[in-house]
Amino acid sequence: MITVEEAKAKVEGQIKVLEIEERRLSKAFGYVLAKDLKSKTDIPGFPQSAMDGYAVEVDETIEKGTKFKVVGELQAGDTEMLPLGQGEALRIFTGAPAPENANTIIIQEVVDRQGDTIEVRKTTEPGINLRARGEQIRKGEIGLSKGTELTPAAIGFAAMMGHDTVRGYRKPEIHLLVTGNELVEPGKSLQFGQIYESNAIALSAAIRKYFELEVHVHKVKDSYGETLESLKNILTQADLVMASGGISVGDYDFVGKALHELGVEEIFYKVKQKPGKPLFFGLVKGTPVMALPGNPASALTGFYQYVLPSIRKMVGAGFRGLREEQRVLKNDFHKRGTRAMFLKAFANEKEVEILEGQSSAMMHTYAISNALVYIPWDKEFSKAGEEVVVYFLD
Repeated sequence: MITVEEAKAKVEGQIKVLEIEERRLSKAFGYVLAKDLKSKTDIPGFPQSAMDGYAVEVDETIEKGTKFKVVGELQAGDTEMLPLGQGEALRIFTGAPAPENANTIIIQEVVDRQGDTIEVRKTTEPGINLRARGEQIRKGEIGLSKGTELTPAAIGFAAMMGHDTVRGYRKPEIHLLVTGNELVEPGKSLQFGQIYESNAIALSAAIRKYFELEVHVHKVKDSYGETLESLKNILTQADLVMASGGISVGDYDFVGKALHELGVEEIFYKVKQKPGKPLFFGLVKGTPVMALPGNPASALTGFYQYVLPSIRKMVGAGFRGLREEQRVLKNDFHKRGTRAMFLKAFANEKEVEILEGQSSAMMHTYAISNALVYIPWDKEFSKAGEEVVVYFLD
C-alpha cells in the first residue's frame, strides 16, 4: 500500500488539462479561463457620476450658502454632453456621463432648489462622488487572468469589458459505474438483504455542486460479463471513469478484473487510509480511471481526496481538493492501526470536534459533518488542544 501523500502525487502527475474551447459568455459559468482577458474599453469610459445630484466645476471647498445656476440635465445613457461653466450646475443622476471639466458631484440631499437655482446647505469638499475615466480598468489592461474561474461576478466583469465569448478549458465527460446485486433504487420496495443505492446520487450531487456537470451513471449487477461490457462502452466515451464498488477482493468483485482485461494500466491499488483503502487508480489511452470502494463514506471520502482535485486540474483550476486549514482539536482521539484516517467532524472558527460514528458505512454522521479531520498514518494519539489538519466540506 502507498500513503495518502504518495497516492495524491501519483494522481496529480498523471491527470492532464483538457483542451481549450471557445464559449458564449452566457454559457461559461464555472469554466476556467485559458488565456488572459483584456478589457476592450476603459471602465468607466467617461467621467461618471457616482450619486444623484449636481455636477459642478470648483477650485476650492464649496461653502454653505453657495449658489449655482442649473443649466441642464444628464441621465445614464445620454450620448451628448452639455457644456458646464463656472458658477453653473448640471442636474445629474447615478451612472450618467459628466462633463470633462466637472470635478465634483454635490449630492441632492444637501441642496435646496428653487427654479433654476440651487443653494448648498452643507459645506462640500471638491473632487467627490465622481468616477474618473478608466478608474476601474483601462482599455488593453488584463482584467481577468488565465486560470480564473468564471464565477457570476467574473462573468459580469467580462461582459463589462466588452466580451461576449471566452476561451476556457473544456469540462470532462464523466461516467460512473455502480455495481452490486443488493442495490435498489430509492423509492422502491426492499426485499430481505437489499439496500437502497446511494453512491450514484451522492457522487453525482458532489460533482454537480463543484462543476455544474451531469454524471452519466451506469448500474450493473455483480456479473463479470455485465461489468466488462459496461466498462468497455464507458471507456470509449469518457474523459474520466469512476466506479463505485466491486474493487475489493471478494468473489463477486469484478471491477478490477475487468479493468485489467480492458488494458487499464494500474498506477496504484490500495491506499494506507481509512476509510477507503481499496482504491484503484489507472490509465487507459490517457483516460484516468478511479475505482472507489462501495461503502458510502469510503466512496465520498475518496471523491473528495482524489477525484475532486483531479477534475479541477482537468478544467485548468489546478490540482486542489477541499479547503484545508488548521483547527484546535476539541476531544482526544486514539487511532488504532497504521493507516491515515479521515474523520467526520464539526468545526467552527477555532475548534474541531471528531464525531461519533466513523464506520465506512456511516452516512448519517457525514450528513451532519462540515469537515474531515486528517490524522497521518504515523500518529497514534491526538490530544485535545493540539492543532490538526481540517478539510472543510463547503
